[in-house]
Order: sequence, then C-alpha cells, then structure tokens
Amino acid sequence: MKLDKLFHRNAYNLLRKIYITIFIIAVLTRVFLPVAMKETQFVNSLIFSIVAVFGGSIVCLDIFTKRIFLKQKNIIWLILFWFACLISSIINIRYGFVGNVRNLVWLCISFFLLYPIDQERSSSEIKKEIKYVSNFLIVVWFIACCISFFMFLMQIGFYVDIFPDSFARMGFIECRLFGVFEDPNYAAVVAFIVIIFSLFNIKTNSKIFLKIFYAINILINFFYIILSGSRTAEVSAFIATAFVAYFILLKKLEFKNLNYLLKQFISIFAALFCSVALIFSMNLTRKFLSYLPDFINSPFETTSISEPRVKKHIETNREDVNNSADISNCRFKIWLSALELFKSRPIFGTSPRNMRAYAKAEFPSGFIAQRSYAVHNAYLDVLTSTGIIGAFMLIVFFVKYLIYIFGFLLLNTQNKNYYMVLFSFLIVVTVAVSAFFLSEILFVNTIGVLVFWLSLGYSCYFSEKD
Repeated sequence: MKLDKLFHRNAYNLLRKIYITIFIIAVLTRVFLPVAMKETQFVNSLIFSIVAVFGGSIVCLDIFTKRIFLKQKNIIWLILFWFACLISSIINIRYGFVGNVRNLVWLCISFFLLYPIDQERSSSEIKKEIKYVSNFLIVVWFIACCISFFMFLMQIGFYVDIFPDSFARMGFIECRLFGVFEDPNYAAVVAFIVIIFSLFNIKTNSKIFLKIFYAINILINFFYIILSGSRTAEVSAFIATAFVAYFILLKKLEFKNLNYLLKQFISIFAALFCSVALIFSMNLTRKFLSYLPDFINSPFETTSISEPRVKKHIETNREDVNNSADISNCRFKIWLSALELFKSRPIFGTSPRNMRAYAKAEFPSGFIAQRSYAVHNAYLDVLTSTGIIGAFMLIVFFVKYLIYIFGFLLLNTQNKNYYMVLFSFLIVVTVAVSAFFLSEILFVNTIGVLVFWLSLGYSCYFSEKD
C-alpha cells in the first residue's frame, strides 16, 4: 500500500495539532523561570531534540505524500532561503556543525509545517485550530500574569543564581516586573498577542461568562505589559493598534459617500489618534498601578500629627533606562559589531549558529565576541548569518507577502473573511515589529516564532478561501 494512502490529510492535520501542542509545552519550560531553573541543560536539549525530530518527521511524511507545503503562497522563496542557510553552514563548517543542522531542521518546521495551511480544510476547521492555540496561550498567560501581578502587589522581588557567574531576576525588581518569566520583553510581546487572541475570541464567542473572562484576561495582560517596562512590546502595540484602527475604519467607510482621499485621510488620522490614545492610557495606568502595592500592603504611613495619612507610590520607571546614558541598552553596540561581521562575510554570512564562534575566532576584541550577546535584531541577524544571498531571498518573500495582504485588505473590504485576515495580519505585525529589537521569527524557538508562522499561513489561507 502506498504511503500517501496511509498518511491521509486528516492524519497530517492531527499530527500537526499534536506537534503545535508539544512545541508550546516545550517552549514554556524555558519561558517560566521556576521551571527552567529545575531543568538541566541536558533535559532541555533532549526535550527540544524530540520536538524537532517529531516535527521534522511530519515534514518528511508530507514531502513523500501530499506535499501540501508546495502549494503555499511564495514558498519557493523560503525554500531558496533554506538552501542559502545550508550553503552558509557548509562554508562555515569549521566554526561549528551540529548547531546549524538543528537550525536547518527548525527552519524546515517553520517553513514547511507551521506556515502551510491545507486549502482543502474548511474555514470552520481552521477557526477551531486558531481557537485551540489561542485558548491554550490565553489560559497559560493569564495564570502566569496573575502570579506576576500578585508579586508586584506584594512587592516580591529577588535575584536567583543560575550559574556560578550568572543570575536571573524574579518578581518586581529594579522597578520592573519580571514576574515568573525568564525574559519580560518576550513575555510582554506574547501578552499583547494574547490580548489580540482574546479580542478575537470575544468577537467569535457567544457565551457571556467567556466574554467576561477574556475581558479580565485583556486587563491582566495589559497590566503586565505596562509593568514589565518592555519598550519593545509597547512599540509593537502602538504600530499594531494603528494598523487595526486604519483598516477597520476603512472598512466602515466603504459605502459612505466620500471620495477616496478623504477616506484615507480619516483612516490615517484615526490610526494615529488610537496609537496616541494608547500611549496616554499606558502612562495613566502606570501611574495608577504605582499606588496599588502601598495601598494593599500598608495604605497609610503616619508622618506627623498634622499629616497622619500619606499615600506613597512605587517607582515603575526602569532603573537601567533612567540611570543609563545608553538608551538602547547596548543594542547599538551589538548592531555595529554585527555589521562588522557582515562586512567580513558579505555573500553567505557567518551561518546562523556560528556567528558568536566566528566573532570570537576572527574578531576577538569585538563587542559580540567579548559579551557573547545575540544580535537582538532578527533582520540584522539574517543579514549577518546568511549574507546578501539569504537576506535577498527573505526580503523578496516578505515584500511579496505584504503586497498581497495589503492588496486584499485595501480592495476586499466586503469579503466575509476580512476580519480573519486582519486578525492574523495583526499578529504578524506584532512579532515582526518586535523582531527589530529581539531575536525572533528565525533561528530561535519561541512562542513568537510559532504564532508568527501560523498567523502568516492563516492570513494567506483566509485571503484565498472562497
């Protein structure tokens, strides 16, 4: 019996769902610091190796059966980018080999398993998948953000030794809410994605008690974004808010008796207004939250007979930003160091997993070699790791995607899948903007990578469906 008869589409979609579940669980072991501290490096590597082998096996089965990934829009450019990574890995093999092999497997999973959506699946099936993924993240992040917010209210914060020469932060410390998360920047970006998911579920759910839960979840995640002090999450939120306001108003004005330029002007103005309103609401909420810990713990402090009750507030502006002349938190130095590496290998780069090894061998006095930092910019990371060849392939892919999606959103405002495309595109925008300041989208295993490639696929699926 042929393999493609054994491995039918329902089996593929079931395995894909199982993989998504396992991937999220595996990533969460790294995200939550109390869990990550109890997990040895060997166990962590073993878990992700199993996840990679499982995901890679599904991709191989698809290659030898239905080849669903080949039908996905603009997939050829991702295939070419994958080969650019392969060539770069071979050229730089003396700096490392195993890491690049793993990286190629993870790229296969993102490109050929998460991004492709089977067009033969019904819209209702895809919406169920989105609800499954979204509710999974919503519940986990709601619990984690509630615990973190409690740590802020109780003013719990401390340092944790990870290695003899390394430490991490938990709770509210250095005027910033780390909470139970290992990295508040990643956590805050996911918190905003969870807010988008919650809005989607409010719109598509008819049960009032679930709507109330999603509304509370939005508030808790909003509080975490503010208290985390993540400027990356805030910038992502501002830009995503501008996009959603622009396109929703453009849709609402479709049948209004207004000329095209006036509609554009109103939509752009509304987008800017909503972003500015979000900035003001964040600043006001930050000020309000700063009084809550003292109000709950010790609401009044006696200072004198004439002034017996004085309310205090907690400082919520980050120490490392206020007390530093470097507004970028070393990012400018990292980026300049990465550009130095790119200039030395401009065609195929240093290879994705060998950048730091290459820096230490060839530029030992450089900032990346000295500090062993990641680039903290996904796009500059691609340019440095894969050179002009790899960057060109990826740029073409994203440009073609943006032209297609913008064309749909501008010209198909009455399409019944309009809001599904816009919702998916907002998540893509959120992660894409955060990737200017974080290592996201490629060469890493994060929640952001998962939802980015899934949402990229969802937006293409709904724009082509019906």
